[in-house]
Amino acid sequence: MTAGRWLTLAVLVAAAVFAWTGGDYAMGDYRELVAEEAATRTRIDSLRLEADSLAAFRDSLLRVPAFQERMARERLGMIQPGELMIRLVEDTSAGPTSR
Repeated sequence: MTAGRWLTLAVLVAAAVFAWTGGDYAMGDYRELVAEEAATRTRIDSLRLEADSLAAFRDSLLRVPAFQERMARERLGMIQPGELMIRLVEDTSAGPTSR
């Protein structure tokens, strides 16, 4: 091999190494971006699932009378006229008991 070919080979190797490890868009940066994109897509899928669940809850709350009554009873503690509500409350003033 002549000196010119060695020089060309050295320049190509140096360019390949620089392209792989340095520069504005190195492979390490590319791998980080791919991992970040995957994490973002996973988060988007999770948020879409949560939004769909909330939309289904909203639709049920607006359209299904039995669901409305159940939520009023469970979350708001409402009762029908003539019903008696018994609420059990744990006594926390005595402190822990020793046996």
